[in-house]
Amino acid sequence: MKIAFKSGLMINLTSVVALLALSVTGCTNNTSVTNASSEPLPKDVATVTTAYTAYKSQPNAETAFAYLFDVATSPRCVNCHGVVENGAHRPTVGDNRTHHPMNITSINNLKMAVQDGKFVQVGETNPVNCRGCHQDENADEPGRPPGAANDLMPGFVWHMPPPTMIIARDVTPVQLCNNWLNPQLNSFLAQRGGRNDMKTFKKEFEHHVKDDPLVRWAWAPGPGRTPAPGTHEDFGNAMTVWIDAGAPCPSQS
Repeated sequence: MKIAFKSGLMINLTSVVALLALSVTGCTNNTSVTNASSEPLPKDVATVTTAYTAYKSQPNAETAFAYLFDVATSPRCVNCHGVVENGAHRPTVGDNRTHHPMNITSINNLKMAVQDGKFVQVGETNPVNCRGCHQDENADEPGRPPGAANDLMPGFVWHMPPPTMIIARDVTPVQLCNNWLNPQLNSFLAQRGGRNDMKTFKKEFEHHVKDDPLVRWAWAPGPGRTPAPGTHEDFGNAMTVWIDAGAPCPSQS
């Protein structure tokens, strides 16, 4: 069995077994640790997966997207993107994606907008909302609320993206790739472009993965949480590698 990318490139299944297994398991079992690598990995890597190792050994569009998929389907990302269950969009917590305590749903979410170059909260806000517990930094003890903020995106505080950006439990690499390239599904605060506007897509997606404090938080999630695979720097670089190659989507054949 081989995997084909829309660019016409092929890679053998046996060469990156765990990488391709992601297309079967979706967002589960994507943090299996491997120590195999032809190149030394950065010393600050807390979570190493087969896809990350493959990307570091041979960075190209295929390995880059597989690594991007690894990160996007890690608990640090999917928990905030949430799930829709029983008609409610709700965040999840922990490495097992359990429901957020206090029955938190999108009703408790903050609405953000950009005004004068800064992010601000707009619209009506539920008294019980994300910002009430999630501050600018992680709490010091396991199980306490995480937090993140930075000067790269002033005012951008803890909140959930809309249901259109949910990363489903059984999402496949092909589905995630197509979602990212669909401007109707890949953002809600800015036009991020897509397959028909790669210039905007590159600018906005690179900005998102490199500057967004909530994305950067995934590698420094605080005590008791497994960091996202690899490093934030490698994640940002992988996004560039994939986009510069034309952002090819994988497909099985």
